[in-house]
Amino acid sequence: MKAFSFLTQKNEMNIGVELENEDFNLTQAFDIYQKAKHIRQPVSFSYIQVMVEMGYFSSQTVEKIFSDPWVQAKKDRLKIDDAVRIDLPIARPSKIICIGRNYLAHARELNHEVPAEPVYFSKAPSSLLPHEADIVIPPWLEGRVDHEAELALVIGKAGRDIPESEALDHIAGYTIVNDVTARSMQKEDISKGNPWFRSKSIDTFCPTGPFLVPPGAIPDPHDLEIKLTVNGQIRQQAGTSQMLFRIPKLIQAISRCMTLQAGDIIATGTPEGVSALNPGDIIDISITGLGTLRNRVTRGT
Repeated sequence: MKAFSFLTQKNEMNIGVELENEDFNLTQAFDIYQKAKHIRQPVSFSYIQVMVEMGYFSSQTVEKIFSDPWVQAKKDRLKIDDAVRIDLPIARPSKIICIGRNYLAHARELNHEVPAEPVYFSKAPSSLLPHEADIVIPPWLEGRVDHEAELALVIGKAGRDIPESEALDHIAGYTIVNDVTARSMQKEDISKGNPWFRSKSIDTFCPTGPFLVPPGAIPDPHDLEIKLTVNGQIRQQAGTSQMLFRIPKLIQAISRCMTLQAGDIIATGTPEGVSALNPGDIIDISITGLGTLRNRVTRGT
């Protein structure tokens, strides 16, 4: 099961799910389900993030809804038109945390020391960009801009100081992130002893999606292939098994310092092969079981 946010032809936000290679409107299906069950105080889920925050996002919930006879009877009417526009799976996280140098070869390609513990930084939530929208390099930005393909997770249950043994229970699902980086700006800031937050947080520099996939549909997040192509040519290709620090360790380390809230995004690091982007480039990032995130690069005016 893969969930996605989409805008209807009436410009209304709904949640869709891909089931057996067909797309269905989960928002409408849940409304039908609640009416069939005569729920006195029904809730409406038009945003995946709300569903995550309320603890409803899971494969089991979707299966329960679509196995209901009332929903089954109207299933054909719930199919989604191909013309809809995909939006962000998570649009307003309280924070986006990214892991640096979590793949040995990537640390070496940038001449960075291999960390002894997880290194993390943040991107501004305002940098989020949906599937098939344009990455816009500002007209004032000079120097190199790089792609960075990453497996990301979304927190489903808030917590602080989460032990590794319980970390996976706090995950709502997995998605794809492109940690676009103004590399020349980043190097300049680092050379001056300044944070590199601005080089990571330019508007449109965090493409995310298109799907949010619950953990039950991903048997092992450390056994996935990440592949990024630019104009059809492979630039990055590696397995998540190559992570220096696995996901439970990342959640434990981050939550030791800050409370993780439902809807927060953690990008788990990029493998080697980062390279410069140019206006007109088409970037496709595919991760096993998570679909493909596609964006085009443009230059702002």
